[in-house]
Amino acid sequence: MERLAAGIDRVMLLVTRVLAALGAACVAGMATLVVLAVIMRYAFGAPFAFTEELAGLLMVSSVFLGLPFVLATHAHIRVGLVYERTGGWLRRTFWVLGQLVFVTFAAIFFRDALADARFTLMLNLRSEVARIQLAPFVICMAAGVALAGLVAAWQMLRPPPETVAMTDTPPEFGE
Repeated sequence: MERLAAGIDRVMLLVTRVLAALGAACVAGMATLVVLAVIMRYAFGAPFAFTEELAGLLMVSSVFLGLPFVLATHAHIRVGLVYERTGGWLRRTFWVLGQLVFVTFAAIFFRDALADARFTLMLNLRSEVARIQLAPFVICMAAGVALAGLVAAWQMLRPPPETVAMTDTPPEFGE
């Protein structure tokens, strides 16, 4: 059973790493776009009209693509004032309750994001200035939060992570 759990941990970590790499590519694309827009504005007096729209869409994508990896590696900010001062079954209870709160949030967010994705696809919605199709970005948001919810649900079944100090590196998934 532990071998199966370790295998699931490895697969989740791999999938979340791939998505995080895509999120990092979105950030790099956003930075490149902004630099090019500045060059166009000051060197040629003709900035791109779509910079703000596309940069915003790339930023949202990077957040939702990176969220599952952040959760999988326990690299997020966690307020553990009570949790860190407990042990045993009480610590486990706090861990499960915290994961349940996130899973509930993710389920509600996913439900609403899925409705938004359907609506966006149905009307073939596009951004105002550049007419960029919005569906891929809305679907990315829904998929990212769904995977983050699955990661949190899986982690709820696993032992809680050890407390990580601000200077420590986060533990790998499943530790």
